[in-house]
Amino acid sequence: MPDLSPHNRVALVTGANGGLGRWCSLGLARRGSVVVLGCRSLQRGQEAIDWIHQRVPGAELELLQIDLARLSSVRAAADELMERHPTLDTLVNNAGVMMLPRAMTEDGFEQQFGINYLAHYALTAHLFPVLMASDSPRVVSVASLVANQGRIELDDLQGLTRYGRSRAYAQSKLANLLFARELARRIDAQKLPMTSVAAHPGFANTGLQRRSGRANLGRIGEIAMTGANLLFAQTAERGAIPLIQAATDPLVTNGSYLGPNGFKELWGRQARPAQLPKTALDVHVASELWKISAAISGVGFPI
Repeated sequence: MPDLSPHNRVALVTGANGGLGRWCSLGLARRGSVVVLGCRSLQRGQEAIDWIHQRVPGAELELLQIDLARLSSVRAAADELMERHPTLDTLVNNAGVMMLPRAMTEDGFEQQFGINYLAHYALTAHLFPVLMASDSPRVVSVASLVANQGRIELDDLQGLTRYGRSRAYAQSKLANLLFARELARRIDAQKLPMTSVAAHPGFANTGLQRRSGRANLGRIGEIAMTGANLLFAQTAERGAIPLIQAATDPLVTNGSYLGPNGFKELWGRQARPAQLPKTALDVHVASELWKISAAISGVGFPI
């Protein structure tokens, strides 16, 4: 993966205060990128900055407050970033929540759909002008192996008719993958100098499982998920490898999907092309989801 420092490249990583986002930010910082850490909590974001500085003393790091549960915050964060930087080279849409009881965002969207997918759709749309101002911009959408079990319910995206926490999570991660693919198709159609890539971390101990267990079953659930992570999951550091490669590798092409190189893409010390689920290849569903997303978020793309 290349040294980015001579090019003064700027990257934004959402959910950068912990888990995959923190390790991805560290990886980008080690390669010389200016890294903007997008975090809901400024305190936790500053802790992540201090943590990275301990490992990369000369890293150029910035903090950007963004609450993906509020589209007004997404717009405000995008406006602030565009005031700071005339170009954005890399956007890593990473932040998310996992398998939580049904709840709504401030804007009335089911929280897993709203935070994991729709907010990142809107953020990418808002930042499209500064991405296009870069000579070779790249958008990385973080999916999950759980997307393989996902289905997009175009007539019930918010789970009003039927809600299951696992079902909603799988739908949100499949939506991220469909978004990456649809963006790639539109880039190709207009021959734009942009790359849209998706990546997944395999089974990685990011803290999402522990928080999901606590939200659903309290302390017992938290202990159970912590134990499962210790027994079966790889570290968040290794889980971030496909994300870092997706964000930096010059050989990665538009529309690619990366995951760990180990058994059934669950673990790995390196990244490799991941297996796309058949549902991610449905061009009609991807196009319809794009249109619905523009309508309900109030923000669209010029492509």
